[in-house]
Amino acid sequence: MKSTARLPFMQWSEICRTDKFISIEPLSGYRIIQREDEDHVTYLTPDATDEVLGQALLESLDRSRFIWPPDREFSKAERYVRCYRNWREDFMRRYGYKTIRDAFKNMDWCRAKRSEGKISIQPHKRDKPEYWADLPPDRTVVIPATTDAAAAGAALRRALERCE
Repeated sequence: MKSTARLPFMQWSEICRTDKFISIEPLSGYRIIQREDEDHVTYLTPDATDEVLGQALLESLDRSRFIWPPDREFSKAERYVRCYRNWREDFMRRYGYKTIRDAFKNMDWCRAKRSEGKISIQPHKRDKPEYWADLPPDRTVVIPATTDAAAAGAALRRALERCE
C-alpha cells in the first residue's frame, strides 16, 4: 500500500571513493531521487582534508532539489540511465579506467541526506562491480545539520571508512 503522507523536506548527495578520487554529487527528487541533468560533480583527491571534503558535501546538499510536487519527466528511467552513464563515462575517462570492472572494483559508496535538523550518511557494501547493498542502520553516521565544513567532512570520512 502506498503511503499518502507527505515527506519532510530533504536534500541528498551521492559520494563515491576510489584510490584515485572522491566524487560528490547532488541528487534531487521526492520519493525517487536521481542525478541532475547538469552533471554537477565535484571531484577531489582521496587525501582531501576534512574541511575540503565537508565543504564539497555541504555545497552538494545545497544544490539538491526537493521536487514537490513530483515531476514525471524528471523521474523517467531514460533520463536516469543517461545521467548515470554520463557520470560513469566522465570519471572513467578522467581517471583512465579501461573497464567498468576496474572502475568499480575498489569503489566505496555513501548516500548523504539532510533533513529535519540532521545529516545522515549511509555507507553501503559492494556486492558486485556497480551494485551495492544496504548496511545495517547502526553503520549510518548521523550528525546535527551544520555549516561547519570540517565536522561534515569528518562525518563523511567516518561513513566512507564503514563501507564494505
